[in-house]
Amino acid sequence: MNLALSDEQAMVRDMVRRFLADRYDATTMAKGPMPLDEWRALGELGLFALLMPEQAGGLGGGAAEVMIVSEEMGRALAISPLAESILLCGRAIVGSPAAERWGERLLQGDALLALARGGECADGKLRGSAAIVRDGMDADAIVVETAAGGLFLVDAMDSAVRRTPVRLVDGSMAAQVQFDAAEAVALTLPATQWDEAQALAGLSIVAELVGAMATLLDLTVDYVGQRRQFGKPIASFQVVQHRCARMYTWLEQSRSMLLKAALVEEEERVRTVTAAKAYVGDAALKLAEEAVQLHGGMGVTDELAVGRGLRRVLLLSRLHGGGSAAREALAA
Repeated sequence: MNLALSDEQAMVRDMVRRFLADRYDATTMAKGPMPLDEWRALGELGLFALLMPEQAGGLGGGAAEVMIVSEEMGRALAISPLAESILLCGRAIVGSPAAERWGERLLQGDALLALARGGECADGKLRGSAAIVRDGMDADAIVVETAAGGLFLVDAMDSAVRRTPVRLVDGSMAAQVQFDAAEAVALTLPATQWDEAQALAGLSIVAELVGAMATLLDLTVDYVGQRRQFGKPIASFQVVQHRCARMYTWLEQSRSMLLKAALVEEEERVRTVTAAKAYVGDAALKLAEEAVQLHGGMGVTDELAVGRGLRRVLLLSRLHGGGSAAREALAA
């Protein structure tokens, strides 16, 4: 297994890192969702096209590119709809009539798609509700996975779609969505295509968690080296060193699982991503809690990135059922 980045992959990583470094630092990271104009700027850079298959007008980037981009997003604690809007919903519409309307706009960052689970569809009309739809208030269209397992696309501006805002723990905005006989377009994609889309979205979430873990560890090691107690840095105390070492171990184990999930053969992707989700979500949460504790009381405040990072990790570690759902899937 080749763990080294190619020259092109290194260029992508550096491009995303520079873009985010110009906009986020330790005082501004994760203070709110990425503004739409910055999201469009990423689209103009070709980032979303890179991550989409060629049949969708993209450049055919695969799991390794998803990992690289998402980990950089996580390092900056950037709150974006990358996993669901691009990797999940964007791939769900590939090959469907909906792609003609939304595909190019999605690649350019001019449209957002959100994923909702719930409701039922009959005669082209969607009825029912979805409790929490991430980015549901900003979405231009919604991919709906019904209770029966069907996939449909609904125009979010349809008068039969009612949205109520819900603020999530990381400061991002979701929606409670009610469908009152909304016009729905069936997405008849192969099951393997939907499985691949879910695996890549899961990989993106794991990579964001690993990136966030790296940032929280760096901030914590820097802090304990500066904070003095009894006339010496608290980093000189053995108990603090042991806690930092434990955080480092969680990070490196998580990174190893991420690399395996990104670099295995395609037929193994779903299983390895599920295994990574089962471990990394819990490890990231433990690391984030340690980071906050080592910063003391101010670690939970909005003034420090570690407090905001904890809230971001709380959300990411619980998406799509989190680690418990992943462990149940592995057991099954």
